[in-house]
Amino acid sequence: MANVCSKNCQNILTVDAASVPMDGMTTDRAMPRTAARSRQLVAASERTTLDPFREIDWTQPIDDSAFHLPPELLPLYGTAPWDAMSEAERIAYSRHETAALCGAGIWFENVLMQVVLRHLAEMPVTDPSHRYLLVEVADECRHSMMFGEYIRRAGTPAYRPTVSPHSLSDNDGPGHRTVSYLLILAVEELLDYTNRATMRDDRVHPISRSIARLHVLEEARHVSFAKTYLAEVVPTLSESDRRLVADAAPALVAVVADLSVDPAVYEHLGIAGGYDAARANPHHQAVVVAGLAKLTSFLTEIGVIDDEHRPAWSALAA
Repeated sequence: MANVCSKNCQNILTVDAASVPMDGMTTDRAMPRTAARSRQLVAASERTTLDPFREIDWTQPIDDSAFHLPPELLPLYGTAPWDAMSEAERIAYSRHETAALCGAGIWFENVLMQVVLRHLAEMPVTDPSHRYLLVEVADECRHSMMFGEYIRRAGTPAYRPTVSPHSLSDNDGPGHRTVSYLLILAVEELLDYTNRATMRDDRVHPISRSIARLHVLEEARHVSFAKTYLAEVVPTLSESDRRLVADAAPALVAVVADLSVDPAVYEHLGIAGGYDAARANPHHQAVVVAGLAKLTSFLTEIGVIDDEHRPAWSALAA
């Protein structure tokens, strides 16, 4: 996985937003597929919008009566520290990993909302995407409240990434905004992979399964919008912006993937060598690759991953 201070990452993170021309953004004429998809997604949200404080039975204690994620998705699974744990220790570890995942989810949704709100600031209210993107922000607010409720009830520290949320989202030119939506899609696809496995696994605590099920239902709209937007906007980019997207994407997606292992979990639980073992774990790396498979396939289809850039994706794609 790429380090957060990699060269490509620095290139995208240090551009002065004030020096980048704004793109005016979406209209029916300029982005007809995105406009049509936005209308469909608004209609879908009218049919199904879920309140986590009504849909989830929070009276159930978040205890260690069951795993909180499928064991095979835990970063330590199959390593020497994992083998040395008792079943009770593994379950407690899964509770902490789930809390860390919720903390990362709040962090990512903070980033997403900043991207979308700046996008909305430039967009005429008559644009069909305007209402949909407000729906998406409202979804993310509810999801962040849901993740926070899990953390508060789980008896764990308030884990959160140490990277500043501003580092992935403070630039707004056409290429930078495209990268931002690409990162939104990367996060959504990684979480969707974990959530779908979680909601179907009878070994997993019912609160975790309910959270996963709700998240899958609503995040499907976000994935649909991001894919439609990216497929339509990438061909309109200038050559320099297309290169910026292709150069920056693998480094920044690697940063996102790296945040799936939180060193604070291992420090708090006193798992000696746990963080290094999780980071180096080939099983965990395979889980990340599987979680990103839909993303990398899609980016290949729209030309972001091409023959020149494919080697940079080697740690993230099969």
